Amino acid sequence: MKSSTLALLKQHAFIVFVVLAVLISWLPWYTTGTGFLVFGPSIAGVIVIVMTSGKDGLRDMGQRALRWRVGFQWWAIALFFTGLILLFSIAINTIFLGGNIPSFAFLRQEWYLIPVVFLITMIGGPLGEEFGWRGFALPNLQRKWGPMVASIVIGIVWALWHLPLFFQPDTIHAQIGVKFLPVYILGEIVLAIIITWVYNKAGSSLLVGGIILHNADNFWATALLTNDTVTAVQSGVQSQLDMQLYILSTVVGVFMVLILAVATKWQLGFSKEGKAKAA
Repeated sequence: MKSSTLALLKQHAFIVFVVLAVLISWLPWYTTGTGFLVFGPSIAGVIVIVMTSGKDGLRDMGQRALRWRVGFQWWAIALFFTGLILLFSIAINTIFLGGNIPSFAFLRQEWYLIPVVFLITMIGGPLGEEFGWRGFALPNLQRKWGPMVASIVIGIVWALWHLPLFFQPDTIHAQIGVKFLPVYILGEIVLAIIITWVYNKAGSSLLVGGIILHNADNFWATALLTNDTVTAVQSGVQSQLDMQLYILSTVVGVFMVLILAVATKWQLGFSKEGKAKAA
């Protein structure tokens, strides 16, 4: 690759990544009208890293993806922090807004399947995305723009990347609807900020601060906000989302990340030298 082309690619690497992620993931949508390839961001992230950093870039991402010695507290935060936010939202919704208490059907009826479901959803979700969002995009963007701006940009792109799912009837995104797309975008920004904080504080661990936290958020959102169980999903029964609770959980999340941002002086664990602070 010519040096001028490589320099141009490096200068606009994030844009190239986003275009590739969308082209790959949206392929079924713009060719047949339905479907979505979740592995688009990870494939795009690997491609751009190879083109801009070569073997060294791949080695670095691989090391971050296997970095599990980050301190027990960051494992605990990655696994339970977003779940606690949702439980707090449920309490507010029930006590002060007259909302209904969710059924917690999966946790009550199929709790013994938690490890299995957690692993399955990891394959079908975070592994397809996180080598892009946090493997490539976050380290590059926060060095240029700082962690807060990087998180907001990634959150917006991340949310809009899901757009085809809003037109697919059997998805939770379709229940949210395009009408509430701004709320969904705000929720993804909230999650992106939380992930950035844990990723940085866990010593740039793509495993804990990206894959595990992302999967835990998906798990808790399903287990706490819907009536889904493995049995129900297999029988084709679609859970109905409580929109009041969903919007409230987003608002609570906004307040939580504002507190987090102020407490970390808007750095989210990122040092001025451009390196994530280890725990």
